[in-house]
Amino acid sequence: MKVEISFKYLKKSSFVNSVLDSDIEKIKRKLQIFKKDDPVHLSVHIEKNPHKEEYYCRSHIYLPKAKTIVANEKSRNVTAAINKSFRGLSRQLAKVKTKLEKHLQKKRTRR
Repeated sequence: MKVEISFKYLKKSSFVNSVLDSDIEKIKRKLQIFKKDDPVHLSVHIEKNPHKEEYYCRSHIYLPKAKTIVANEKSRNVTAAINKSFRGLSRQLAKVKTKLEKHLQKKRTRR
């Protein structure tokens, strides 16, 4: 899985990196249903509003077969924005996983 992280109006810190690493590991575990040959790309953009204390986290997962999962969240705390965004990705990924498993199960029963 390819991971791309970008920041705007915010400097990288070890605390933010540790929060991102733990959330990315959770997503990686959920993505194990896809074959290792299939390209999966995770893009995370964290931005601070320059005029007030508000943070935005935009996360995208690009799955095989042109499927994209998007989560946009904002909060007054950078860690809360990141965690909310990854929770949204996780929920949507669970839905995709369920649909994929149902599709594969139907495919097996047809034979």
